[in-house]
Amino acid sequence: QLLYVGVGASETYGAGADDPLRGSWPQVLFRTALPRSASFVNLGIPGATAADALAQEVPVAVDLKPDLVTVWLNVNDLVAGFEPGAYERNLTKLLRELRRAGRTRVLVANTPPLDNLPAYQACLAGETDPSNPCAFEGVTPRPDELNATVRAYNRAIERAASSTGAEVVDLHARTLEARSAGTDSELISEDGFHPSSQGHRAVAGAFAEVLGQ
Repeated sequence: QLLYVGVGASETYGAGADDPLRGSWPQVLFRTALPRSASFVNLGIPGATAADALAQEVPVAVDLKPDLVTVWLNVNDLVAGFEPGAYERNLTKLLRELRRAGRTRVLVANTPPLDNLPAYQACLAGETDPSNPCAFEGVTPRPDELNATVRAYNRAIERAASSTGAEVVDLHARTLEARSAGTDSELISEDGFHPSSQGHRAVAGAFAEVLGQ
């Protein structure tokens, strides 16, 4: 019987979905891409960084001896200002722990573009609307700075995955495709930061595509 464990932050937990319990992208992936005999444990903790997940989620995941683990942990680290090098070290440790037994397949998401998020645009505009709060702590980076950091994070994720045998799910490319099609706004929830229900389904689809390879 296949056991699937979700490791991550608020997106993994289900934030932004109309029904977080059933509509989170790991839950959608579980229902649509895995055998009916499979079981699922969601360890996602809202607000978690890679270091938080390494300390709090990974020990539980390892004890469960899962066949499949998905990981989406990057946006909170980036927004909090963690340097790409520090992030890479934490992510590499996390992936290595999950892969240590050798039998666990690990899929890890990269960082989607953040420059079109309403929660980032609110930072640039200096808005204080509580329904659309600024997502960044401290000084808001310029769009070119933000995009450069996202690229640096994604290079770090590629290296961490390559060195541990994890597989990368390219949410960055998927989001840019949606932007080109003019549908990216539909993937973001009303809070301007987390995926909408449609966004959660799109993320699940991206993971399912890699899972099927």
